[in-house]
Amino acid sequence: MNSSGLYTGKRFRKAIQHFLLGRAAQSLTSFILTLWLVRLLGASDYGAYMVLWGMVEMMVPLSSLGMLEAVRRFLPELAVRGEPEALKKFVAWMTLIRLAIMVVWTLVIAVFWVEITTWLGFSELQQNATLLGLGLIITVLGFRYAAEMLECLLEQRWSQLTHAFMPLGRLLGVAILVMIESITLEQLLWVDLIVAFICFMLCEYFLIRKLQNLSGSGNLRVSAYEIANFAWHMAGVNFCRAVASMGALRILVARVLGLEIAGMYAFLQQLLIIIGRYLPANLLANIIRPMLISRKVAGDYEIVGQGIALLWKSNLLIIALSMIAISIGGDEIIALVSGGRFTDAGLFMLIMLFGLGTTSQGQLISMVMEMLSYTRQLRFFSLLLLLTPVVVFFGVNWGLLGVISGIVLNAWIMNSIIMVWLKRQVNFIKLDWFGILRGIGLATFLAGIGLFIKDEFGVWLTLTVVILAYGLGLFIVKPLNSSDVALLNRGIRMPLRFLTLFAWNEKSNQMR
Repeated sequence: MNSSGLYTGKRFRKAIQHFLLGRAAQSLTSFILTLWLVRLLGASDYGAYMVLWGMVEMMVPLSSLGMLEAVRRFLPELAVRGEPEALKKFVAWMTLIRLAIMVVWTLVIAVFWVEITTWLGFSELQQNATLLGLGLIITVLGFRYAAEMLECLLEQRWSQLTHAFMPLGRLLGVAILVMIESITLEQLLWVDLIVAFICFMLCEYFLIRKLQNLSGSGNLRVSAYEIANFAWHMAGVNFCRAVASMGALRILVARVLGLEIAGMYAFLQQLLIIIGRYLPANLLANIIRPMLISRKVAGDYEIVGQGIALLWKSNLLIIALSMIAISIGGDEIIALVSGGRFTDAGLFMLIMLFGLGTTSQGQLISMVMEMLSYTRQLRFFSLLLLLTPVVVFFGVNWGLLGVISGIVLNAWIMNSIIMVWLKRQVNFIKLDWFGILRGIGLATFLAGIGLFIKDEFGVWLTLTVVILAYGLGLFIVKPLNSSDVALLNRGIRMPLRFLTLFAWNEKSNQMR
């Protein structure tokens, strides 16, 4: 395959189809697995299991040392304009170096495993059972790294196949353990390890096959110094992100509030992750990033700015819908999905959703700054993430509510500062403040009505009516603008007449 046709609109639309199908399967199986595990494991074992997975998640940025971001940044350019062998050498070296880093990290953690787990409150039985789980650092991270490379090449079919197999394979493994009545923490980790290893091998196979069929046609070569310089700046960012990552927060909560509270916090995090997957900036990031990079290389900055602004707006509109639901029936929803294990957790979830509003925007901002090579500045701003452990230990005086509130406040402050700075540096990102205020205003109004009438009509009926009213209300407040409509029509060929139903006609009323 010639690289010149790698990032065409046709391949973009095809990638979206594969992506949405794979992500739907992944989300459904992940949701079922989450609900099942919280019912199968005891409170302490569930907390230990989720803390171990939190450690694996924390190692994603900590073991990257900027290499994952370097792949996202340079691989699309090399695929389009690179010399024939430059892309293959880049992928081979980046894979080998990352694998070596993950092996070293795993060995270091294994040496100090008893001390680490004692500090976290694991029992001796849990320490022995979870030691083999350290293999997930190599298999899960290796699998995700290869999948990222496939997605940078818009090869969503094979990437999403393996992503969907991960929770499906774990779900089938859990079903087998239940049937043979052998559901223990150690057996569960064996299932995770085997499934992750299969996904790792599949992704590497698909990546090698893709590279064999891809021939470069340009003369671009990225020097080792350029890659190392980019990765060096991003390594500092990654370290700060690791300190404030979902996995690290799960570990901190286990340390200051105990494994059982950490289990509840981790369960809410899992629900948040499922919601976050459907935020456009997360949902389409690995499809849109290479497309935006290719448009940037072509000098089409207007399209880049419009795409970023639309992702920013759509993120907030979807989060607003989630916050309506949780503000009205949060306690009942969490109790239902947890099988009655976690009650009175609606307020925690509502605050965490508010935090998702800024973390999702922060991921979008980071993508823009990486794309524009503002990595040194991003590393500087990321130092604010180091305050996260401080607010956790300060907020523990007010329990889990204080911990969550401190984390969210710190994230909002940091991302607001970065957004203000970025807007001063570039003039092609024009945010439609008037459009988003109409959408959020509608959400706030409906949430208020729902809280007022839910005692009279019941939580579930009120929730259903309010969510339907939000969908219909978007036709009235029209949060989109003409630029949004044009971009959507160009990118995914949605019917123009349908899109204009959500678009504000008076451009003079837009505030940017």
